[in-house]
Amino acid sequence: MGRRSGAVAGVVTAQSRQRETVTSAVPLGDVLERYRDRTVLVTGDSGFVGSWLSLWLRRSGARVVGMSLPGVPPAPAGVPPIAGGAESRPLDVTDLGQVEEAVSSVDPEVVFHLAAQPLVMSSYEDPVGTFRTNVMGAANLLQALRSSSTVRACVVVTSDKCYAEDRRPRVEGDPLGGNDPYSASKAATEHVVHAYARSFLGERGVGVSTVRTGNIFGGGDWAPSRLIPDFVRASGGGDRLELRHPEARRPWQHVLDATSACLRLGSGLIDDPLGWTGPWNVGPRPESSVTVGNMVEALEGAWRKRGGRPAEVEVGEAPASRYESPVLFIDAGRAHKHLGWRPLLDLPSAVDLTVDWYWGALHLPTFDPEAVALDQIECYEGLGRGT
Repeated sequence: MGRRSGAVAGVVTAQSRQRETVTSAVPLGDVLERYRDRTVLVTGDSGFVGSWLSLWLRRSGARVVGMSLPGVPPAPAGVPPIAGGAESRPLDVTDLGQVEEAVSSVDPEVVFHLAAQPLVMSSYEDPVGTFRTNVMGAANLLQALRSSSTVRACVVVTSDKCYAEDRRPRVEGDPLGGNDPYSASKAATEHVVHAYARSFLGERGVGVSTVRTGNIFGGGDWAPSRLIPDFVRASGGGDRLELRHPEARRPWQHVLDATSACLRLGSGLIDDPLGWTGPWNVGPRPESSVTVGNMVEALEGAWRKRGGRPAEVEVGEAPASRYESPVLFIDAGRAHKHLGWRPLLDLPSAVDLTVDWYWGALHLPTFDPEAVALDQIECYEGLGRGT
């Protein structure tokens, strides 16, 4: 890649600090090679995580077919999105007929399902729509896969919020729950995936797994009511940043750490569908989680380092009816042990990569979002090689 940002270079020089985490049985490069020349369907490819995943798959030599609804949260004027998929088609996952036709027209070997209503606050505004998209959308996709003669693996991305509330780090066998519609929809999606895997797809040799991710962040996310996009919008426009719960602790993780786990799991399902089927926690070590306020401080420092003036922060009073858990912890030990996955980016490095992307988007006239994303992916692959 021609362009290497200061943040990317900084992560490369930090490899000695990260090297002890690179202990996978299968090198990252070999994982990525498993996708070469395979047809991969990514639902929700135009979204934040879906665009990074699609771009990485395309870089790895896969034929990527992306399907999603239009209406991705708009970036500021003049900032193009990360265009991840080589082929993109419209798809409403709540329409079973559309989903069945889409799957039959693509004949995928691997499916990553990310199409969802991803926002807690939006789930309060439209709970029925949230359940329809998140729960029935997953059910429709899995139903369509029953008729596929080509599919071998399906990874469904859910959330760490699918668990019943508990202040200890949660493991995959812990009870599911959800006090808000979004969290409940993710718990219900987990049940749907388990039922289809056990009742229909497993007997046909199709591996189906869920990835329960922490709070994913990185360049290219413009969704409302998310901390990092809100910080960037406020800092770019000189507005105030309102925090609902600055003391809340969250398992923050960079989008490259999260998508690398998805890619590693999909590769495992290709080779051993039944052995890798099931839920997988993917997140930072519990002791690495920080509060919302701590994250804002890290963002402010990185923003100032580039010459910017961060937004003024004020604490707002969240509606009592809109519950948010004060603490979220997940234990990703199973993924560490069996997937060979560990996060390669510590929080300062992840924040640097993120702010570098947004700073370029807002301030560099020649900014190319896809080129910068590919540059960061290349850097991450270098970390995975330990070079």
